[in-house]
Amino acid sequence: MMNNTQQHILIVPPLDKSEACIVTGCKESLEKLGHKVSVFNTEAWVPVCSALQNLPVTLAHQDALGSQGMELISGAVVAVVESQHIDIVLGFPQSPLTSSSREKMQARGIVTVCWMTEEYASFPYWRKAIECCDVVATIQHEPFISELSVLGHVPVYLPFAAKSACCTPVVTHTAAEGMIAVLGDASDEMANALSSHTGRGMVLWGDGWEKYEQLVPYYQGKLQSLTRSERKALYRDAAIIVNIHSTDVGTGDSVNMETFAIASCGGFQLVDKRTLMEGMFSYDELVMFESAEELSELLTEFIDDRNARLEYARNAQKLVLAKHTYEQRMESLLQAIAEAIK
Repeated sequence: MMNNTQQHILIVPPLDKSEACIVTGCKESLEKLGHKVSVFNTEAWVPVCSALQNLPVTLAHQDALGSQGMELISGAVVAVVESQHIDIVLGFPQSPLTSSSREKMQARGIVTVCWMTEEYASFPYWRKAIECCDVVATIQHEPFISELSVLGHVPVYLPFAAKSACCTPVVTHTAAEGMIAVLGDASDEMANALSSHTGRGMVLWGDGWEKYEQLVPYYQGKLQSLTRSERKALYRDAAIIVNIHSTDVGTGDSVNMETFAIASCGGFQLVDKRTLMEGMFSYDELVMFESAEELSELLTEFIDDRNARLEYARNAQKLVLAKHTYEQRMESLLQAIAEAIK
């Protein structure tokens, strides 16, 4: 079994650091499972990419130089793979890996893997991102799983996960009794629903909230600007966290990273319902809403009921640490890789 044989795995992060938490979770979990893990230093190449983008050249030249720059970085990955005797290369949609480089690695018996951490409908060049990948993990299920099989990949459903190291006992939390933290992008419906609750204390993180005059005093900035330690403190200490996946509430399937992270930190969240949530969480663990009006009602119901919030938080944390950690996700991924090399 792949899980019982030590592999040397190279993780290739995206250039934009968007998957930093996932990369760390994968690395630590694979190491716990007994594998040797290296991480390609994509950050060292960021100045090169920036220099190419800022040259005073025509758009055609800029595109050509960008492609050449990507080939150079991807070639560097291949060189590391060959020099370090890598067995498996794990990348992401935005990782600097070209199909030609993946093809070279496949020809040398290297297993190429992509964890599709983007929803394919909002990622127009997803086919190019997974070209020449032996295994494609995805945060979405059908019909995407079947489409991946038709394209010749070994697919594996791999939702986001939680880092068990983030766990803190819920009983020790000292939540601010009026603190409502909203994470996600704004919409007219959500802005109207939240406006009546600002008097209890509110912070808003995401895009678009600054457009609503009544919410400007509570707007903190983009969600990406929060550091990992700031996120952990927010998840742990806010009385209620409103976790918004999409401005189109009640639609979509994949479950975002924050759902698992908030639960692992012992936070209480109100989250917009996604179709794949029902297979992961029960109504004793997550409080889901399907409209802005329902969210407003739930805020009123729970803001003064600390005992109920703590009970939900305990249940969600217990479930996530039992079934939704990076260790379990990496075990599933290694099983898919074993299937691919049979």
